[in-house]
Amino acid sequence: MRRIYAQTVHPACILLFYIGAIGFTLACHHPVIVSVSFVCACLYLAVLGGGCALWKSLRFALLLMIVVSLFNPIFNRRGTTLLFMLGNNWVTLESTVFGVVSGIQLASIIVWSGSYMIAMTSDRFLYLFGKAAPSASLLITMTQRFIPTIQLQIEQICTSQQMLNQTPKRVLPKMNAAVRNISALLSWSMENAVEMADSMKARGYGIRRRTTFHLFRFDSRDSVILCLLLLLSGICALARLFGHGRMEFFPDMTLIITGVSGIVMYSAFALMALLPTFFEISQKIKYARIFPKGDPKLGSVRI
Repeated sequence: MRRIYAQTVHPACILLFYIGAIGFTLACHHPVIVSVSFVCACLYLAVLGGGCALWKSLRFALLLMIVVSLFNPIFNRRGTTLLFMLGNNWVTLESTVFGVVSGIQLASIIVWSGSYMIAMTSDRFLYLFGKAAPSASLLITMTQRFIPTIQLQIEQICTSQQMLNQTPKRVLPKMNAAVRNISALLSWSMENAVEMADSMKARGYGIRRRTTFHLFRFDSRDSVILCLLLLLSGICALARLFGHGRMEFFPDMTLIITGVSGIVMYSAFALMALLPTFFEISQKIKYARIFPKGDPKLGSVRI
């Protein structure tokens, strides 16, 4: 199995990075911030999971971005700069730009979530919150694991039904087949939940305080990464408190660049968002030099 750099970093650093990246993307409704966030999220997911993982996230993200960008200027009539008339409705420049920025913002969150599912595994999440909130952390972990499992199960059900029955062409038979597949999926889900509950009860979960085994340790490299994240996040938070990273669209749009302080904030956010991508690429180069043949057994060594 391919070794990624995120697997060698302490879980607290990974969680802090995603809190900063997603948090500032949501808090700063600004074209520069959301554009940088979207590009960095796509780069990191491409490096982390490959082109296939990036395409899976982008399919829904781009569709949502296009829908928000197109429908917002139709229903939002605010703004003073008229672009054209759609019937009796004004389509303004301000509402159009606002819709595009909102669409990129939502797409960025979706792509960041795709890389989060790869970097922040269930054992890392349980390590961070298992002692403080064992029930809540276990429920979140089970939900995180349940999403890809249920996707795989619905694909197996659809494939089995196609092998047993011909694919219907009319609308009503298609609806009946969809209801039959959903019914089989719900039956499997309830049966799986009962089996998991019985298994956990048989293992003694919840009876007494549990001990855990983990291989995570906080070393000097994690300290450097944590200090970098805190420094860059602090710069962005301080600039946001002074009003940077926010753009007014209505009734008139304000300037995109607001002086040197705004440039410093955008640069700090870009460095923070590119930090994991830089580490992943540097590790790939380092492994390519040390293990030119790509030995999977040696590729798991921590460097």
